[in-house]
Amino acid sequence: MNGWALGGLLCIIYTLVVGWLALQKNTGLIKIVKMKMGKKATDQAAVTISLVMAGIFGVAGIVLLIIGFTR
Repeated sequence: MNGWALGGLLCIIYTLVVGWLALQKNTGLIKIVKMKMGKKATDQAAVTISLVMAGIFGVAGIVLLIIGFTR
């Protein structure tokens, strides 16, 4: 396994962890995301941002896995 595949695997793990925490509406995750977004952010906006970022990292993980296994 090379670095590309390892990076892809880590992105997939990140996707699973953050996606699960966002779906469970974990207060720690919501607090961290709201601190980064500003005080006007709602809990639902924080959950949505977390799910979108998890999705982006999931796609990046798949791409990195494909690149890693074809090299």
